[in-house]
Order: sequence, then C-alpha cells, then structure tokens
Amino acid sequence: MTQNVVISGYGWLAGYVGNALSGKVNIVGTTRSPQKCLALQQQGITAVKYALGDDASVLCKHLPNATLLLNIPPGRRNTDLTSFTDYMLQLIDEAISENVAHIVFISTTSVYGDATDEVLTEESTTQPQTASAKAHVTIEDYLLSKRDLVDISVVRLAGLVGPDRHPARSLSGRQLDAGNKRINLVHVHDIVRALTTIICDRPLNDVIHLCSLSHPKRGIYYVDAAKAMDIDAPLFSDTDAPPAGKVIDATKSWERLNISPAYGDPYRMF
Repeated sequence: MTQNVVISGYGWLAGYVGNALSGKVNIVGTTRSPQKCLALQQQGITAVKYALGDDASVLCKHLPNATLLLNIPPGRRNTDLTSFTDYMLQLIDEAISENVAHIVFISTTSVYGDATDEVLTEESTTQPQTASAKAHVTIEDYLLSKRDLVDISVVRLAGLVGPDRHPARSLSGRQLDAGNKRINLVHVHDIVRALTTIICDRPLNDVIHLCSLSHPKRGIYYVDAAKAMDIDAPLFSDTDAPPAGKVIDATKSWERLNISPAYGDPYRMF
C-alpha cells in the first residue's frame, strides 16, 4: 500500500518536498486557501483546507499509519504564541490518537538564541530568546516526550536558501553591524534530500541539524553574494573583528543520513 505523507502547512519548503516525493508516496497537503487547494489538486495532491486550530477531523482521516510533516510557521510578527503552541500540541495529540506512524517537525536553529559564540551540536542546550524560538522548543520537547508512542524526527533548519531565495537580496544596499558574525545557512535542495531520506527510509527518533559545513563572516559572504548576483552590496561594520556568533555543527546529522550536502559550502548557494 502506498505510504501517506501528510504535509501540514504547504508553503515554500513543502512545494520542493512535494515535488521530490511525487510518485513515491501519496501526498496530502493542507492549506488555508481555497485557491491553493485547487492548485494542489491540479498537481495530483490530496488537498485539505485547514488552518491551525480548525476542526482536524478531515485531516485526521489521512493520518493512520501515515507520516505527518509539521511545517506550520508561527508568523514573524506574532509575539503571543500561546494559542499557536496550544493548537500545535493539540494537533500532535490528535495525530497520535489516530495512530500516525511518524511525525517530522520542522524546527529552527534559532532555538539556540544568538547570545553564544559556541559550536553547537545536536546535544547542545537550547537557549531560546524570541517568542517563536520558545514556541519551537516547547513543541520539540513535547514531541520528544512521545517517542515511546510514535516515531519522532525533529529537524532544526538553519537559514533557508533556494534558487528563488537568498538572504543577500533582503540585505542589499543596507548598512548593518556585526559583520564578523558567522553565517549558518542551508540550501533547500539539501533539505529535500534529508527529508526524503527521513520520510521514506529512516525515522530518526531524535533531533538533527541541517546546515552548511562552513561558516564565513557575514560581512564578507553577503558582500560577495551581492556582487555575484549583481545587486547593491550591504555595508557591514566590524567585519575585520575576530569571528563571532554561534556555529551550527551539522556534521553528525549529515553522516547519520549518509548525505554529503551538495551545498556544504555557502559559496555554492549563489
């Protein structure tokens, strides 16, 4: 029987993941938009109109023995995430009660905060500072407490890059400080390879990092990226200062997945 993969939150990343999984699994995608539902159906995806907090009964019909990919962002401007967190935990409980086989949670390396210069491994202590990061840690902890009931894979992503997305574009022409801070980026093509492996081959029951393998200073990297893209370069202060800021070490995670990231060098991302 064809595996069901339910992607809750069919946005930018899910589009890439869905394309990679097409023909390998039966994809069910949720979206809040009726127009997006129609677009998904035209791609051969079973579309479910669903917003976090809605009655999940229609969604739950697809969950028995399925993989649930939780990819619902809290919203950048939302500072009170109590409802978001409560609804996510509720959805997790409902999925488990429907005998979901595997939950993959898309988390973020922002769970470590920005107040450290340390090299951070998958076992490092989280130190969330923003409301979003705190919500992600709460959801992570809740999921990991359920590993005796269901397979859990928590995937902490570094800053996202793709063919149609690069941070240098939003930084173009700006004057910024902390040019000596190290960057932590990951390319969507490497994320897709990792998620395809996790979904189709090996539930992890653990936390992994997805990040590039090198971490140049942002005051050098984003200037070089802007030049390569032929856009106005940002101007950073402190670029000549010693390197600072966290380093997300994903070496062990890539090894566990038996993947050599194609974009391990951020200079290959533009």
